[in-house]
Amino acid sequence: MPELPEVEMARMYLQATILLQPIRAVAVLDERILFGVSAKALELSLAGKQFISIQRHGKRLFLRLQDDLWLTLHLGLTGRLVYLQAQEDEPRHTRLLVSFQNDCSLAFDDPRIFGEVGLTKSPSILLAERKIGPDALQLSLDSFLEIMRGRRGVIKAMLLNQGLVAGLGNLYADESLFQAGICPRSRGLDEKELVALFSSIQAVLKTALSTGANLANLPDSYLLPHRHEAGTCPWDGSQLKHEKIGGRTSYYCPKHQKIVG
Repeated sequence: MPELPEVEMARMYLQATILLQPIRAVAVLDERILFGVSAKALELSLAGKQFISIQRHGKRLFLRLQDDLWLTLHLGLTGRLVYLQAQEDEPRHTRLLVSFQNDCSLAFDDPRIFGEVGLTKSPSILLAERKIGPDALQLSLDSFLEIMRGRRGVIKAMLLNQGLVAGLGNLYADESLFQAGICPRSRGLDEKELVALFSSIQAVLKTALSTGANLANLPDSYLLPHRHEAGTCPWDGSQLKHEKIGGRTSYYCPKHQKIVG
């Protein structure tokens, strides 16, 4: 699933390709991708407009049009955005196609249809309506501590809860806990452990962005290059353990990632 680094790369990709291009037409090819808007309303709202800026919050993208209207995108499990040159074939699983007057187009390709497309009058309205927490990279340490302090839930599940902090998914939550030396089954972290976890989250997300969100280019000291059933810990050589935690398969080192609580 695309997480914050992958969605940020998608934002940068769109920033470099689609801004200020007049929209000629919009085709909703599968209405299951829509949330809170009809195909007709979406098509009418976008036709003749331009995208003038793009923002990201957590795993969501907000594409601003004129008249204080925003196209909202969530890539879901398998969604991706593809800018097509004139005459270039659209991807096989295109669910939404935005055509520009320069004969190029933007395709939202989503094989499993877990993505989402909608409209809002402002990102803050949608985030409040959907109860989405603050963005993981825009969050201060004090705010993180305020959110997490005193909570007794399993820490892995809490990191995946987009209502607490937005942007982390299964992979980067595992990596952040690995770097902080905290077992994903831990509960009730103290102040020192929360500070260490916050620092790890920031470092992991920034490192992922520096590689273009390419997991193959992460440092060898990271968990993710070794995150498979036969994987061993790059720090101490221990066999990695994996189990379902918070409904997701979690990998961790049983030797250096200590269980808290």
